[in-house]
Amino acid sequence: MSTVRFRAGRVSYDPETKIATPDPIQGQITIKPSEEDESFYSFEWVPKEAAVNVEKEELLVIPGDVQWKHIPNAKDGRVFELSFLSSSARHLFWLQDINEFDDDDKLDQLSEKDKATFAKIQKIFEPVEEQEDEEQMEESVPEVAAEPTLQA
Repeated sequence: MSTVRFRAGRVSYDPETKIATPDPIQGQITIKPSEEDESFYSFEWVPKEAAVNVEKEELLVIPGDVQWKHIPNAKDGRVFELSFLSSSARHLFWLQDINEFDDDDKLDQLSEKDKATFAKIQKIFEPVEEQEDEEQMEESVPEVAAEPTLQA
């Protein structure tokens, strides 16, 4: 099991106005194996600086019960949503690492680093059965023997 760590801030969302506003507090997200159960993960957002009235956010994540998805219509930056399938809980975050695109029209486009981080998170959040199936398939692939040579 691996640990993923990257810089991100939280995003406040108003469901009435449907407006998402990035919070100015910078922070870091860490996704690591949970100490409570080896099949769960700890999702933790910690503010970068000791800010007044800003507490860290800790969530217990069960693979298969969460989704980490890019919100492409957030044109001011790269915003992701952590949503729980077993409830209506949603948490929004914006990536803080500088994007490789200088063009203001591309603030929402993912860099290669963003895509690699996204892929790691997707792998962690896969249902356990899918991860086990992939491992079993890798183990059960038969070795191909060399073709016999014909002798005259």
